[in-house]
Amino acid sequence: MLLTEEILLREPGLEAVRVREEARLLRIIDELGELGIRFFSDSPPQEVTGGTIECIKSLGLAAAEENMTACVLNSAASLGLVGQEAARNGVSEAVLETVLALKALGKKTADMETLFSLRLIAISLKEVGKEAVRQGMEKEAIASQFCLKELHDFCIDSENEFKTFNEDFFSLIRDIGRCAADAGLEKAAINAAALMEDF
Repeated sequence: MLLTEEILLREPGLEAVRVREEARLLRIIDELGELGIRFFSDSPPQEVTGGTIECIKSLGLAAAEENMTACVLNSAASLGLVGQEAARNGVSEAVLETVLALKALGKKTADMETLFSLRLIAISLKEVGKEAVRQGMEKEAIASQFCLKELHDFCIDSENEFKTFNEDFFSLIRDIGRCAADAGLEKAAINAAALMEDF
């Protein structure tokens, strides 16, 4: 269930997309990101997400539909920060939800061939995965690796610059794998190595 503050922000956010008020939508996404970070840092760890992640994802997807690139980028950055904060506070469900939200946003931007947005989304996924590793959250780190690989597979047949960018997925997965190896998370390190063999 969405928190009251999030309900109050989601509808104006969708309205801002409808009327293409980019500055207003950017402010709303920022506010949602701050709400999410505060929620996970102020609360004792609990397996709830509060709805912030879903709100940011839905606004990001709506912005992508309207080619509001700055708002898509802001959504990706906010999701990344919220996911990292959730990892720091041990909220596994929220980390997984963030990873899946970033994957959904990445698929939408790949489909619409907005390369710059996809690049930031992939980097946000990597950062959430690395923070999960630092907190000993192996399942979540592996999920971030798989989502990066799925994004790679999703746009592997794309034309132009996407072919070049596809090679970057290798280094993003490798970074999570190295972090996992350093942290002694053997399954996550092995998973990264296995995924890299497919490139």
